[in-house]
Amino acid sequence: MVAGVVGHIRWGQYTAAAINGYHVTPTNKARTTWKLHATIVLADPFKMTQAPLVFVAKHAKGEWRFPIVDMPRRRDGLYQGPFAATVGAPQNIRR
Repeated sequence: MVAGVVGHIRWGQYTAAAINGYHVTPTNKARTTWKLHATIVLADPFKMTQAPLVFVAKHAKGEWRFPIVDMPRRRDGLYQGPFAATVGAPQNIRR
């Protein structure tokens, strides 16, 4: 499990959403799919509908990047509050 306070959903170089509080847990033994549970505090409705989206969580030596595989699309365009998505296996980007 990966958990933290500050995270982002990114579309390329752009921030699609700011996260305050998240946890990501594997959904299978191979750890190829994970489930993201987070709280979105600020989001750009247009960017949240683009692809590919990636959940980014920083750690002491870099960041984890989880590709978003499936997430609910909001008809009202408001992506704030509780959020859940299926994400792929993380890439560990070292700095």
